[in-house]
This record gives sequence, C-alpha cells and structure tokens, in this order.
Amino acid sequence: MQRLSLLPCLFLLMGFATAQEPIPVYLEPYHHLVFENSEVRILDVRLQPGDTSQWHIHHNAITYIGLEGSRIWLDVPGEQPRSVYLPDDFWGGDIEYPEQPFVHRIANIGDHPFRLMAVEHLQPRSDRSLENTDLEGWEALDINPYFALHRLTLEAGSAHEDLLPGPGLLICRGKGQMLIQGAEGIVSLDHGNWMTWPIGEERFVLANTGTQPVEVLLLHL
Repeated sequence: MQRLSLLPCLFLLMGFATAQEPIPVYLEPYHHLVFENSEVRILDVRLQPGDTSQWHIHHNAITYIGLEGSRIWLDVPGEQPRSVYLPDDFWGGDIEYPEQPFVHRIANIGDHPFRLMAVEHLQPRSDRSLENTDLEGWEALDINPYFALHRLTLEAGSAHEDLLPGPGLLICRGKGQMLIQGAEGIVSLDHGNWMTWPIGEERFVLANTGTQPVEVLLLHL
C-alpha cells in the first residue's frame, strides 16, 4: 500500500486557455457520479487503455482510493505533460482545492483498465469523532479536516465487529468476498463495491467469506 500525491502542482487559473473549456470534475464523462448529498460526492472513475478525459476542474477537497492500476498521463496547462504508474492499491488526495482550484486532463496510456473511487468533500467534516479514536484493528491512513481514512485487512474466513460512527463509506478491495451485517441487514461486497450509511453510530460485523485476503477502506465522511 502506498500513498501517492496524484496532483502535486497547483496553479492560478488566470492567463491560460485550453482547447476545451474546463468542466467540473463531476460532469467529466469518465468520472461517473454515483452518490451525492450536501457534504460529499462519490465518483467512480474508469478509463480503458487509450481513453483521455476532457479538461476538468477540481474545486473541492478530494480523496482517491485505487482499485485497478495502470500508467496514467497527466496534462496540466502551462506544464510539461508527464506519466506516472498508479498501482492497484494506491490512495491519496488533496485538501487544497477549495482555496486553489486545479485544472487538468488525464489519459490511460497503460495496458490495463484503470479505476479508482474519488470522494469530493464539499465542506469540512462536521463530525470529527474519528480524529482521536483508536479503532481496534484498523490502520489510520490519513486524518485531516476533510476526511478520515482507515484500512482493515481481513484474512480469508475471518471476521471483525466494530461500532462505527457515521456518516461513512466502506469500500471493498481485493479478491475476497465480504459480508457486512448491520442494522439494515446483510450486504455482500466484492472488489470495488461500496456502501454508505448516514449519521449515527452503527454496529457492523465484517466477514471475509472468500478464499483470499480482502481490504476494507473506511472513509469517515
């Protein structure tokens, strides 16, 4: 597992032009909007080899969780285009966008499909309860005013029970099969599937019923 700063260079939006007027990231065709409320947007980003996104603009703090890795070409106005390999298990993000919007486009120049989940945080978290909480068995990957990201690895056949405060997002990553039992019943998740729950603590039992290890990423929204 590694954290990559995908978009490290910020710039002012004055004094340059692109062939296409930048659009908000959630309207870009390869950034599929799959969930939205007053605080967050969840985008399922998918590019096949050879796909190139439109020019798009980031206005909000954002978190990335990689699902399928590939070599990605990054093009930023006023800079030399560059490429970077993003592995299956990367994670990262940027919380500077509310103060400094960012424009770019990306392309999949690798041999494999590329996929990540991106969460836009429209405002700082109102519930900061995870900042000083030691969740047993969970590894804290990143905690800041906009998001708290934790990871849990479950071996095949193992289970974990926790009382998790909401609102939250759980993303399954790996070849295992995950069953999540909560107050609303049982949800089955495999690689790239996710679920959310609203404000309020909820007790979950997470069980890996497959034959391979699986990771669960908890993003406190």
